[in-house]
Amino acid sequence: MFRRQLWLPGDARQRLRDVLQPWQRQDLAALDTAWLELAGRTTRPDQECLRRAYIERPRGHSKTSDMAVQIAWILLAARQPVNGLAAAADRDQGLFLLDSLRRLASVNQPLLEPLQFLEHLVKNKQTGSRLDVISSDVKSSYGALPDFVICDEVSHWPRPEMWYSLLSSAAKKPRCVLTILTNAGVGRGWQWEIREHARHDSRWYFSSLDGPQAPWITEDWLAEQRALLPQPVYERLWLNRWQHAEGNFLTLTEVEACRNERRRYQLEGQPGRAYVAAIDYAEKHDFTVGCVCHREGELIVVDRMDVVKPDQNTPTRVAWVEDWIEDIASRFEQVRFVVDEYQLIGTIQRLENKYPVQRFRFSAGEGNHRLAVALRQLILHQRVQWYPGCGSVPGVHRDDLETELASLILRQSSAGKLRIDHVSDGQHHDDRAFTLGVACLTLNEESTGDFLLVTPPENGGGFGW
Repeated sequence: MFRRQLWLPGDARQRLRDVLQPWQRQDLAALDTAWLELAGRTTRPDQECLRRAYIERPRGHSKTSDMAVQIAWILLAARQPVNGLAAAADRDQGLFLLDSLRRLASVNQPLLEPLQFLEHLVKNKQTGSRLDVISSDVKSSYGALPDFVICDEVSHWPRPEMWYSLLSSAAKKPRCVLTILTNAGVGRGWQWEIREHARHDSRWYFSSLDGPQAPWITEDWLAEQRALLPQPVYERLWLNRWQHAEGNFLTLTEVEACRNERRRYQLEGQPGRAYVAAIDYAEKHDFTVGCVCHREGELIVVDRMDVVKPDQNTPTRVAWVEDWIEDIASRFEQVRFVVDEYQLIGTIQRLENKYPVQRFRFSAGEGNHRLAVALRQLILHQRVQWYPGCGSVPGVHRDDLETELASLILRQSSAGKLRIDHVSDGQHHDDRAFTLGVACLTLNEESTGDFLLVTPPENGGGFGW
C-alpha cells in the first residue's frame, strides 16, 4: 500500500506504481517480509523471510532510488525505534541516498512529513528511528548495533575492512536486514567472493540484470557512452558485466597517431599567439612536468614538454618550477599558467601578481573526471598533436609521453567519476598525461564549450531519478 501511494520527484507527475519495471517490483518485494518483521508487523507463517540481498544493476537503473523507498517505509512504519547504517566508498556517494530520500519526501507530503534531514542522517522526529550515512572509514562502524545495513556500490570500495565490520555488526541482531547495491566490478577479489556467496546461498536474495533494461536509458545515450569509454569500462558500467581488469586508457597505436613528424620542440612562442602552460610538481618519487600548448583551430598543439626525474638522493627543488615559469614567461609572450591548486601554494602566491596564474580545481574529483574524458576524446579523434620524442626523460630509452599514455588505466569512483591512473610499481607514471590533460582541458573548454560529461541519466525519465 505504501509504494502505491508514492509520487515520483521530477517535472512529470507520476505515481511510482505506474512506472515500476518488473525487475524493480521483484527486487522490492524480495525483502518485504523481512522489513515487515523488523517493523513489528504481522506476517504470514508460510512466507519466506530473506534478510540478505545482493542487487546488481547497470548504471542509471534506480538502485539508490529504490532503496530510498524501502528506507522511507521502515523509518515511518517501525513500531519501535530502529537504527540503520548506509555505507559507501566515499561521503559523496553516501549523500546520493540522502538526496534521494529528501526528494522523495519533498513530493510526498504529508505522508513523509515526519522525516527530518540533517547533515549525514535522516530520522523520524516522532519515533526516533534513523538512518546514518557513513563512508569507508572502518572506525565509524565497529561497535554499531544496526537494525538494517545498506552497502552501496561495493564494487568500488577500495578495501574490505568496512565490509567485514558491517557484516559482523549485522550479525548482532537476528532480524537485521542487510542489502548490497552495486554495479558489476573488476577482478576476482573480495567483492567477487561476496557476489558468488550471495548467488549460491539460499539465505540470500540474489539479482543481477543482464545489460540495460530501463526504458529511460536510450540508445542514443548508450551510443555516446560506447564512444566515450574504453570497451571494458563500458561493458562493466552499462552492460553490468564483471571484468578481469580495469580498462586501458588508450592503446599505443591510438597514441602514436597524434605524433606529427613535422612538429618540433619550441624554444619560444610566436608573437600574437596565446599559450597555456601547465605544471605538475613532485619532489621525490614522481616526475615534475611543465607543458606548453596552443590552439590552431580545432587542433591543440604541444609546443614543449619539459620533464625532471628526481634522483634517489636529490629531490626536485621548487626553484626548478619557479625558474621554469620565469623562463617560459620570457619566451612565450601571451602565456597563462595553470597549476594544481593543492601544490606550490607559496609559488602561486608569489607569482600570480606577476603572471596570469590559474589554479586547476579538482572539485571533489570532477576536475579529474573532465580531464580524463576530454584527453581521451582529443587523442582518439587526433585533435591533439605533439612532436617526436615529446616528454622524453633524459638518459632513459623510450620513456616519453606516448609510452606513458599507453600504459595508463582508466578507473571509476563510487560516485561515477573517472580518472586516469598508473600501475603502482615504481616504474610507471601519469604526470605527463596529467599535465597535458590540464592544458588541453583549459584550451578545449574555453574555446568550444562543447565538452561531454559521462554522468548517467539519473534524471532522464522513468524511475531513474
